[in-house]
Amino acid sequence: MCGLQSENPLTIQIKLIRKYLKLRIMADNTSFRGHSQERNHVYDLFKRTVAHGESHSALMIGPRGSGKTTLINSVLHQISKEVDLSNDAIIVRLNGLIHHDDKIALKSITAQMQLENAVGDRVFGTFAENLAFLLSCLQSGADRRCKSMLFILEEFDMFCHSGRTQTLLYNLFDITHSEQAPMCVLGVTNRIDVMELLEKRVKSRFSHRHLFIFPNEDDSQRPPQYKYQDVMVQLLSVPVKERTAATPKKKGRSRRNTATTEDMETDPNPPTTSLPPHLLSRVSLQALEPDFIQDWNEHVASLAQDPKVTDCLEKLCYYTVNEQIFRNVLFELVSKLSSDNPFIDVSDLSSIIDKTVAPEHRVKLLQSLSILELSLVIAMKHGMEIFDGQPMNFEMVLHRYTKFANSNSSTQSVPRPVILKAFEHLQELEIIMPVRTTDSIYSSSETTASRVQKEFKLYTLAVPNEDISEAVKTFKALPTEINHWFNNSVV
Repeated sequence: MCGLQSENPLTIQIKLIRKYLKLRIMADNTSFRGHSQERNHVYDLFKRTVAHGESHSALMIGPRGSGKTTLINSVLHQISKEVDLSNDAIIVRLNGLIHHDDKIALKSITAQMQLENAVGDRVFGTFAENLAFLLSCLQSGADRRCKSMLFILEEFDMFCHSGRTQTLLYNLFDITHSEQAPMCVLGVTNRIDVMELLEKRVKSRFSHRHLFIFPNEDDSQRPPQYKYQDVMVQLLSVPVKERTAATPKKKGRSRRNTATTEDMETDPNPPTTSLPPHLLSRVSLQALEPDFIQDWNEHVASLAQDPKVTDCLEKLCYYTVNEQIFRNVLFELVSKLSSDNPFIDVSDLSSIIDKTVAPEHRVKLLQSLSILELSLVIAMKHGMEIFDGQPMNFEMVLHRYTKFANSNSSTQSVPRPVILKAFEHLQELEIIMPVRTTDSIYSSSETTASRVQKEFKLYTLAVPNEDISEAVKTFKALPTEINHWFNNSVV
């Protein structure tokens, strides 16, 4: 505490608001905007399952980053305020990437139902018997009613993979179809052709209810940069409700910011603006001065109306409309706040967006390579310059790399199989591409890779020299010898 008291008061305010905004930007997973029709549909399904004991199944389809999981969290957050969700229902979340096997999925279902002790060392013959036993353990009361269950299946298409049986999906849909227990099964996927992956027996028990979530398709039809403006104001402002609750003695000063509160109250579907209590407890909001909060909110409101900010957001929307990427931009922007720079500068926002979207993906890909892989790319570049752009095979690249390694005593010797594996990895990343044969008697699309030993297949570089030069120039911890080797003229 002594350290905080000795600090500059402005520094303390900046630290507190920076910590709060970081939590607000990254930890808020229940605020959802737009798609009111789809959200109401999910809300109706969940509410009827929990409150009335009905059974339903549905699929939510949309690209990554469109807000599918956030929509579900928003609905669950709203329902938890209306009913006792913890006692009236059980929420089971499964992910196709994690629960890739029926045994793993059953183990997770049992754990989320908190029935590990009931199962014990029991041995079940089939998946259906195990699931039926779990449902029977949840039955209680004179009428032997079972608790309502909400199954949320993330990466739903992975449960339909051709390499595995669809026993889990069949049994879950069968329960909703036969109404053995009140259950809602909601699959979440980014594959629009997911129905083609389902077996016939699974399709027959599915309700064929589909919800499509696509970015920039809501009721208002506003340009995406103006939606980003609203998101920026909402995430970077300190809400009046939270401030007045934290500082009840300063109620008179909140009148100048009542517009924010009124806008939230007039919204028929207001997003959640407060953090969960366990996260909000990490930030001491009562230590924030009302005058500083007032100036900060006014600064954020004026920043959103700046034409330069609109241009920056429009540039970001040209590359991506993923809100999570925009949140990362805001997080980095907030991290730059300091006592010397207490407010957000438009130039900082512009530079962060440029850094996010401007660099070529090929440069980032080259910078992610190992030192050995980048050395092979440089060796191939020099070799192609010597032979006037003619393609090269592994043996030719290995010869040039070995010549360089032998001339530098600081370069560690690498076994040949490791170098070959690195060369194959470059092919997988499509940094080098096999040369197509134009005189093949078999097929016009046939490559030399189909009929030649792999060490002698011909490859050519698929990235321009400018990208390689940029990657080498900005490569972190690149040995000086390799940098000097790249910049040397080929002789």
